[in-house]
Parts: sequence; C-alpha cells; structure tokens
Amino acid sequence: MATLSAAIRSDFKKSFAKKLRNEGRIPSVVYGKTVGNEAVSVDAGAMSKLFRSEGRNAIINLDVEGKKKYTVMAHELQFDPLKGTVRHIDFLEINMNEDIDAVVPVVLSGAEAVETGDVVLNNQLSELTVRALPNNLPSTIEVDVSKLAVGDAIRISDLVADTKNYTVLGDPEEVIVTLSYGEQAAEEPADASETAEAAESTSENAAE
Repeated sequence: MATLSAAIRSDFKKSFAKKLRNEGRIPSVVYGKTVGNEAVSVDAGAMSKLFRSEGRNAIINLDVEGKKKYTVMAHELQFDPLKGTVRHIDFLEINMNEDIDAVVPVVLSGAEAVETGDVVLNNQLSELTVRALPNNLPSTIEVDVSKLAVGDAIRISDLVADTKNYTVLGDPEEVIVTLSYGEQAAEEPADASETAEAAESTSENAAE
C-alpha cells in the first residue's frame, strides 16, 4: 500500500485553491464512514508518481499531517480542460473487507493480428466499471481481439469467464469492441453494368 502525505485545508476560497495549484498542490477532500468529510491538499508530483507506479485504482494510506491516517482510493478526479492537469481529487475511505465500484481502463491485446489493410478495430468502451474487494481490483482489463473476424464484436457478457475476482457492471450486451472494414473499404464499388452504361453514354455523346 502506497503512502501519500496530505495537509489540512481550512480555507475554501477559490483564490486559495488557485494559490495551492500554483504551489504544486491539488485541493482535495476525503470522505467516508469514519472520516465524514475533510478538506485536504496533496502534492501534485507525489500524486502523479503514485499513479504511475501503482495505477489509477491504487489503495493509498493517506497520512494527514501525521495526526490521522485513512485507507483511501482516488474515487473521482477533476481535470483542467486546457492543461490536462488534475484540479481536484475526491478520496474515498474504503474498507478492505467490503466491495467497492471503480472505473478500470480497457486494454486491447492482439490488435496486430487482425488490423490488416482496410480492417480496423472500433473500440467503443475504453473503460469499464467493476465491483470487487479493494485488493481484487484490476489495474486494467485486457480484452483479446486476436481471434476476431470482420463483423465480430466482443460484449461485456463475453468477459464473464475472465472475471472471477470481480464483477463487470453494465449491460451484458453492451459492445466493447468490433472489427470492421474502414470507411474507404466500406464504400461499395459501382455496379459493373452501371459503369458500362456510363461509358457507352459518354461515347454516344462524343459522337454527336
């Protein structure tokens, strides 16, 4: 479990939040059954490093000024639409013995085996919501597309056999990825008889 230091935040003005961001900190809040709702801030660099090493759904030991410690996950992130940086984090206090819901990225494997010429994969779901005990949450969900044929699709229901430790939420019939021809290949060529008629008409017009 990764440890992240946090500082108590008592000023809730927008100007103070902006000041924190300029200092390289992220305004945040911790909430849960035992903590209630507590405003804090965390170091942006440390948070980014933790995500890179532990993943988006990392279980975090949040140390608030050495006085309080909470077992949390980064439940919701707010991003700056222009810079792409994290503006705010909602940390959810978790119980290691209770299921939680989390968003997990979908990773396609075997794409090189099927994406040839005009054949392309259409990834319709880049993330899935799963329910599991905190220690059983996957960092990613790998979907093998290497055996797909043109026109095939992989749905949420197709993942059941590979999800023993967690449950994928959502409509079982919702499509994750399909394999199809690209736009150029999908355009049907002109009918041969139509082409011949057009050529004949052109010749007649030229003769006149």
